[in-house]
Amino acid sequence: MSNSPPLPLILAVVGHTNTGKTSLLRTLLRNADFGEVRDSAGTTRHVEAAQLLLRGKPYIELRDTPGLEDSIALAGHLKSTGLRGRSCLEHFIGQAQPDVAREFEQEIKVLRQALECHAMLYVIDCREDVLEKYREEIAALSLASRPILPVLNFIQADSRQLQNWRTALAELGLHALVEFDTVAFDFDAEKRLYQKLQTLLETWYQPLQQLLDYRAEEWQQVRNACIAQVAALLVEMATYTQPPGQGEQRAKQLESLQNTVRQREQHCLRNVLELLNFSSANVQLTNLPVQNGEWELDLFAPETLKKFGLDTASAAATGAALGAGVDLLLAGLSLGAASLTGAALGTAWHTSRRYGKDLLARARGEKILCVDDTTVNVLLLRQLSLLRHLFRRGHAALGPVQLNEKEKAEIPSGWREQLTRARSLLQLKVGVDSREYKNALTDMKQWLASVL
Repeated sequence: MSNSPPLPLILAVVGHTNTGKTSLLRTLLRNADFGEVRDSAGTTRHVEAAQLLLRGKPYIELRDTPGLEDSIALAGHLKSTGLRGRSCLEHFIGQAQPDVAREFEQEIKVLRQALECHAMLYVIDCREDVLEKYREEIAALSLASRPILPVLNFIQADSRQLQNWRTALAELGLHALVEFDTVAFDFDAEKRLYQKLQTLLETWYQPLQQLLDYRAEEWQQVRNACIAQVAALLVEMATYTQPPGQGEQRAKQLESLQNTVRQREQHCLRNVLELLNFSSANVQLTNLPVQNGEWELDLFAPETLKKFGLDTASAAATGAALGAGVDLLLAGLSLGAASLTGAALGTAWHTSRRYGKDLLARARGEKILCVDDTTVNVLLLRQLSLLRHLFRRGHAALGPVQLNEKEKAEIPSGWREQLTRARSLLQLKVGVDSREYKNALTDMKQWLASVL
């Protein structure tokens, strides 16, 4: 359209030192490597820029600026110019004495970006009291005659402080604002940020809508791709088989099967991290044994079962009654044991009864070794927990993500039907390219999406 504004839309990210400006950019860019983030004042000392692209075309340019440090003194110098509006800032930037320019080096960088941008995102640490220095910052930035959208960060800390900031900003004429936790990702919050910009920048409404639609579609595609990785892991492990060995060879086969499951889960983890643009070095998750891109708590360790509230007491009792006279090891991956035990046989017997006489008859003839229900259940719970954490993790997070609600390690409704569907593929003797396998995989993906 001929009346469309020129791209990109330039947004200056401004605010006091250590409020989360660089963190906001990292989360919006999905890039944990942008800039430098530390829990200390004055980390950003110069202006950095990055662009949000839509099909290769820059739509938004985000400019990260240094923190404002002495707005009270700055206000005095601005008033001394006797000018107002943009002329005041331009005169201060261009005519400041050398000693003044050195004293306000960081502030001048910020004010220059305020003059050059189309709008500003003013990042606020809601944990702080509403002090006069913040009012003076806003007053100085307002001289640039550009829209200012306050971004309320650290919103979970204190609801009373959050309301105090809302009231103070309204008194300053800033009624449009957005709550955006820069380290706990929420796409709905990102959506609201762009929508608030649309209300402030009417001529940019359509380009912002196009970008918003694209980002929503992109996020959904990434989310679905992560779910597909987990679905593939669960179906593959539910249908994976090996021929059991005899004597010492059997113990080696059990160990081999355990290692296969471990490696396949690690492969899934790496793929999910890559899809979400997290590096192994910057992932450390609360309530999950994941650090530096690796599962630290072994899948078959007793504490893993305890963590997820799983036990095989009833299966173990059944196994003890059966003894070692059953020549079938179906779902016989014992939980951490590298030998054939009564507990393993009990789990196997439960599985064979659950999935029918036909499967039992076929398994008796072929003596297949596959992954037991409990192990697949642990895989399910670990992957669900992983995705729930990562889907809410911002790219600026330096440490574990703290969630408000205590995570419940409960097997979701409908899982038994999904596992039964996957196990039935063993009866059919179908490969991964078969229609039946693909249908089971599709059902698994849809079910996972519904419970996440």
